[in-house]
This record gives sequence, C-alpha cells and structure tokens, in this order.
Amino acid sequence: MIKETRYFNEETAEMLNCKQKTVGNQFDDERGYLFWNRKYSSRQFSDVPFPKEMTDSEIGKYTKLAKCIWRDSNMLAYRGNGGTKPHTLKTMAKILEISERQAERFIKKMMDSGLMAKGTFEVQGITEVFYFISPLYFFSGKRINSTLYMLFRQQLDPVFPSWVRSRFIDVGNMK
Repeated sequence: MIKETRYFNEETAEMLNCKQKTVGNQFDDERGYLFWNRKYSSRQFSDVPFPKEMTDSEIGKYTKLAKCIWRDSNMLAYRGNGGTKPHTLKTMAKILEISERQAERFIKKMMDSGLMAKGTFEVQGITEVFYFISPLYFFSGKRINSTLYMLFRQQLDPVFPSWVRSRFIDVGNMK
C-alpha cells in the first residue's frame, strides 16, 4: 500500500509538495491483522523480572500505574482541563484505590527500588512534580531519550552496550 500526502496553497490551489510513503497492509494472510497499531501503549519485557522483594500486590499496583504512562515519555500523566497534567499522589491513590498515605509509601518504595523516579521542576514560579516509570519494566516509546536515560541510568547502564552509554555521555557534554 502507498500513502500519499499532498500539500496545496489555499489561495492558488497549486500543489506545493507531494509525498509518497509505503505502508504495510493492515491484514496479511500469513501474519494476520495489525491490531491497534496507532494506539498509544507501553511494552513490557518478558526477560526482565520484577525485583524479588516486590509482592504480587505491588506488582499489580505498579502495572496499574504503567497504564497511565504518557506517550513517548514514561511520565505518569493524563489529559486534563488545559492539556497534559502530571499525576499526583492524590490521582495515583485514586487509580490504585488506596489512601494517599498508602500511595505515598508505595511510591517511595518504588523509587527506592529504582522502579520509579520523581522530578520536581519550577517554571515561572510554578513548581510541579512528575513521576516516571522505569523503562526496564514498561516502556511507552521506541527510543530512550537523554532525560529518561539520566533518570534511570543506574538501572539502564548494566543492560546498555558501552557504545550507547558513551553516546549518551557525549550528548550530555554537548549541552
């Protein structure tokens, strides 16, 4: 199949550009149907076990939160009034159906175990807290950017090839 995108000048109706791109068939007789290929999702890696100290209940809570990963960021967020908003302890407690105090203890344990990270950012006097899920356990994109690498580098370095670690260091030194 070929997808064609055309760009026209609104006033003159002149075609400015035409791009063609080969796209895979939605259905292949041997491989089957390409299911929800445009929906946002996260992947879980079967060869990365959860830490032994995690209980089944904690794995369930962590998995519930992973369903809230914002696309291509591994940040826990949602579309709220006024755009994308980071999940707070209060909203995560509601998702997990536990008290805020229980959510706080759970999130702290996940951060202490390296399964989550927290970033606090201030812009124009407004401070927001962001929570991130480790890409080793759930990943919402195709590429790990330098921010996500820096948040979880202690967990990622043992599984990344040395040339990848060097490239991230080089990218960090350019800034």
